[in-house]
Amino acid sequence: MSNVLNDQIGLRQQDSHTYTAGYDAEWSMGPMLLGGCVAAIVYSAAQAHFTTTLACQKQPDVLTLHLVFFRPCTPSPSTIKITDLKLGKTSCFIQLDLSQNGEPRCTALATSTDFTLPFGPTAKTNVPFLPELRPSPDLKKVEAYEPDENWIPSKTVGELLPFLKRMTFLYPVDGQPTAGIIDYWCVFDRPEGFGGAHLAMLSDVAPSASDTLLRTEGIFDAHKIYRIKKEVAEKTPGKPAILSNSLKEAAKARIWNTTLTMDLQFKRRLPEKEMRWTFTRVKTSMLDGGRMDLDLTICDEDLVPICLARQVMLVIDARRRFKEDDKGEASKL
Repeated sequence: MSNVLNDQIGLRQQDSHTYTAGYDAEWSMGPMLLGGCVAAIVYSAAQAHFTTTLACQKQPDVLTLHLVFFRPCTPSPSTIKITDLKLGKTSCFIQLDLSQNGEPRCTALATSTDFTLPFGPTAKTNVPFLPELRPSPDLKKVEAYEPDENWIPSKTVGELLPFLKRMTFLYPVDGQPTAGIIDYWCVFDRPEGFGGAHLAMLSDVAPSASDTLLRTEGIFDAHKIYRIKKEVAEKTPGKPAILSNSLKEAAKARIWNTTLTMDLQFKRRLPEKEMRWTFTRVKTSMLDGGRMDLDLTICDEDLVPICLARQVMLVIDARRRFKEDDKGEASKL
């Protein structure tokens, strides 16, 4: 299976507790990197540590990852220093401190496990998706550019997060009718599939819940995205709508989301065979005074959860992020 993301991360072990990682211009939102791509770097360092320095513990999988973002990361190399906090028989605890150019950017706590080894009970649950999901798409038809009755496709090409051009997203055919809920399927262009680092990144790849709740008509407003997709679907059924974005458009935004913390819980080791598609439900319980929660349930093609993510975000005046030069073009983020 191709792994463009891991190649872009380019993780290198410098000593038993120090790693370095690269970056790619595809991860950029102006002069800063997407937090999900930073999470993917940290995840990769944690997994590498569990399978090298701590290999004797026989806990190769990342179970949880809690990240605190002090400052935005920039398109520059990162150094990750790891501290072993507790080594246990069923789980280990480590701290990961990510810096760029000697400046602290992010701190994370990770725990390990071995998903192939049961050490306690198992019970099935029957918790439904509410509101109810539309029937799953016929993914073979979607990949053949044939229309699906319940989902409509799109791709995004632009200056913000250029890696989106390598992904296809499916929205419900009736849009996102429930305030606080956003549903979508996504896939990478072949031959890329999903691994653990991809799930860490995916935890931050979603339409803006705040823009959607407030119906800002901004480039990340899911209602606006749906409207464009629907127009294309009516004219050329099955063909992905091509969405675009630019720094100039982003500079016109009224609000901007800043992630303070991100929590990830991985539910199982991904199968050795290629996993192509994932389904994500994004849920926001409250946006109040600029403080917002974001919960993501990421599932496999059978709608079995594979990763749970939660973010605590501040929704701020976009003018604090984007400044314009005398020509009216976005110069700073």
